[in-house]
Amino acid sequence: MFRIRTVLAGVVVAAAAVLMVAAPASAHDQLVSSTPAAGSEVTTVPEQVVLTFSNNVLSLSDNSGTAMTVVGADGTDWVGGDPAILADTVTVPLKPGMPNGAYDVTWKIVSADGHPTSGEFSFTLAAPEPAPTASTAPSASASPSATPSQIPAPAPSQTSALQWPLLIGLGVVLLIAIILVIVFASRKKR
Repeated sequence: MFRIRTVLAGVVVAAAAVLMVAAPASAHDQLVSSTPAAGSEVTTVPEQVVLTFSNNVLSLSDNSGTAMTVVGADGTDWVGGDPAILADTVTVPLKPGMPNGAYDVTWKIVSADGHPTSGEFSFTLAAPEPAPTASTAPSASASPSATPSQIPAPAPSQTSALQWPLLIGLGVVLLIAIILVIVFASRKKR
């Protein structure tokens, strides 16, 4: 009975140690908000994409750890310049002339703790078409131009490394428990 208590106490101590180590590792910065918002439909062509995080973003020389793409349905990346970091905010300018349709935003930053974090989300641009003027009005024989079909934006998703420390920690606890059982079983045979 004493050995079982010892094994259980060892497992509890190992689990507590692993969880204490894994807790700080899971504290990477997370995306708090974005403009345009994830999953939103905007009616004005955005001039920039702004991401706000839960903590200050680490600014490396030449923003080497920060990247963003804003890709339309045709595969064109509409990012018009380098990302700018200001405390917990990352901003990228967009090229003018974005057509209506769905856009996928992917981002990568370096968290304040030095670990890379990335994610993605989508938004849809549905700006009203400009009214035709007399000189640009289509003739009666011309066929109306087709407008791009509206593609529903997928639900926002974020790729996060938050689950890995927990899985690694649980694996370590299981390994320690197996080792302790083997050690105590071999002592019992002697």
